[in-house]
Amino acid sequence: MSSRNRFVLPVLAASAALGVVALTTAVLFAVGVMPTHYAEASPAAAPSDLLGVGQRVASLDGVEAEDKVPVVEAEVSETLVTAAKRAKAPVPKPKVAAKPSRSAAPSRATASATGWQSAKASWYGPGFYGRRTASGAVLTEGMMNVAHKSLPFGTRIQFEYKGRTATAVVNDRGPYIHGRVFDLGPGTAQALGFGGVGMVKYRILGR
Repeated sequence: MSSRNRFVLPVLAASAALGVVALTTAVLFAVGVMPTHYAEASPAAAPSDLLGVGQRVASLDGVEAEDKVPVVEAEVSETLVTAAKRAKAPVPKPKVAAKPSRSAAPSRATASATGWQSAKASWYGPGFYGRRTASGAVLTEGMMNVAHKSLPFGTRIQFEYKGRTATAVVNDRGPYIHGRVFDLGPGTAQALGFGGVGMVKYRILGR
C-alpha cells in the first residue's frame, strides 16, 4: 500500500463515522428521544440582572419608578398646536373718480365767476311802436327795454354781444317761442348791433 493511500483511508473512515453520528443525533431529536434544550445555543431568557455581555446592574428593589427615570412634561406652545391666526388687513377700496355733474360743468346757460351768463335772445320793434308794453309804457324806436317771462318789472340787465354792451330795463313779457330767454327792445338791439336770433351774454344788475 502506498503512503498516499495510508493517509486518505483513515480520513475517509473518520468522515464516515462523523456522518453516522450526526445522522443518529438528528434521528433522536426527530423522534423526541433527546431533549430539545440541549440544542439551544443560548438560554431562552436572559437573566434580569444582566446588561449586555458580562455587565450586571444593581438591584432596584424599593425604588419608585419615578425615581428611576425622571419624567419631564414639556409645555407645548399653543402656536404649535393651533394654526396661527392672521389678522385680516382691511382691503382698501378703490377710489372712483367722481363724475362731473351737469350742474358743475360749464355751459352757456350757467353763471360765471363774474355773474355773466349766456342765453338765446331775439328782438322786436317794427309793428309795435306806439303800443303799450306789459308794464304800461309806450314802446318807442329808441327804448332801452327788454322783455322777459318772469323777472320783475324795473329789473336792470346788462347785455354783451360781440364786444358791445348795453343796459336795458325789463318792462315787457316774452318771448313766447321755445328756447328763447329774452326779447330785446328796439333801442337795446340797436345799441348791441344785434339782429335776428342769437346768443348773448348777460348779467342781472338789480332794480
